[in-house]
Amino acid sequence: MIEWLAFPLLVAGAAAIPKGSNERKSIQTIFENTGYGITNKKGEPQFPKFKKKYPIVDGEEKIGTKYVFQIPLGLPATKMAELEKKVHFFSDGLSRPVLVEFKAWVIPKDPRKYLVIKVFKKDIPDLFPYKLVPECPVYPEKHKKAGENKWVIPLGKVLEGMLWHDFEQIPHMTVAGTTRFGKTVFLKVLVTYLIEYHPQDVELYIIDLKGGLEFGRYKLLEQVKGVASNPMEAAIMLDGIHNQMKEEYKYFQENFYTNISNTPIKKRKFIIVDEAAQLAPEKWMKKEQKEMLGMCQFFLGEITRIGGGLGYREVFCTQYPTSDTLPRSIKQNSDGKVTFRLPSGYASEVAIDERGAEELPSDVKGRGLYKTHELQKMQVPLLEDHDMWKRLERYQVPQSLKGATENVVEYREKEKPAGEDLVKFG
Repeated sequence: MIEWLAFPLLVAGAAAIPKGSNERKSIQTIFENTGYGITNKKGEPQFPKFKKKYPIVDGEEKIGTKYVFQIPLGLPATKMAELEKKVHFFSDGLSRPVLVEFKAWVIPKDPRKYLVIKVFKKDIPDLFPYKLVPECPVYPEKHKKAGENKWVIPLGKVLEGMLWHDFEQIPHMTVAGTTRFGKTVFLKVLVTYLIEYHPQDVELYIIDLKGGLEFGRYKLLEQVKGVASNPMEAAIMLDGIHNQMKEEYKYFQENFYTNISNTPIKKRKFIIVDEAAQLAPEKWMKKEQKEMLGMCQFFLGEITRIGGGLGYREVFCTQYPTSDTLPRSIKQNSDGKVTFRLPSGYASEVAIDERGAEELPSDVKGRGLYKTHELQKMQVPLLEDHDMWKRLERYQVPQSLKGATENVVEYREKEKPAGEDLVKFG
């Protein structure tokens, strides 16, 4: 009978590493000390068997080493990856940042799954300036399209290098995080990068429900087609977007288009909502106000439901996520989830479907988590206001300042060269 050895004294076992041992031998010692193995029919212990190692590189720099181990039949490999996240016995034992995975195709031409121990030289930096963000990654040749169709943004620095989000693959995103922990800076990075790399093809619609103070100046940018600073203005903006989306849906049907990625259309329209909790109806509100807010949430839900294939990208942000402030229809259709530090495990579960955001360091601004099919810790690029506007000043539309602005919501139609876009609506 094959028996799985118990995990006695995990931390103590990980700590009992002989000094001077190399990493591979140290990993093997951790397996033995923690009892991560099985007992075969002969009563002999069997532990993961080392197969190969590979360098981990970021550009031209070697940043770590990947150790591949074959798992004895019957040993639960996924349990090791889960335990490392909770107990950190490899990280503690090796005194290095470590990631543990159980995956296939680790060894070329070998589809079998192996246990992979990734050991890194350095941890995620506490500060990552925007100017250090590398160029947009090149897609593999079989997936490569025209450069203008690469709607990729930098999310942050992770152990393995740069983490990117592709809006063509995952069109909608939710962002959570309490004040002063990086959410607003992340939005600045998103807007700046999109404009820098797609100045002719990106359209931005911003709903800033903190009174418009943070994003008021953005309306001067030619790529920003509207800025709303209160729920009423948000309702007007979203109603216009929803009507436009219905017209484009008809156009797609008439031309047998199913996804904008497979059409010649270059435009992409980003709807960014900051502090979406202000759109949640409350019991004490009047009926008309509740209906208006409910309509806003309906429109935002429709954008995530059918807008992705039409070229609409929604970024839905809230400080404290609850079932009311982060509607289910939006969350379920937003496969990209970003969160910064949150005050409780419950809020983290609402934001990313698991705990973790409440454990992010309180003294490191910009430290966040990114959730798709897996969870990754990252450090978001730091972009100062003066640097941002220095980069974007050439896109500002000259306007005369005549007293207070009466209408924050404004739509500008820019004359376009003939043939630039297949879809135009008045």
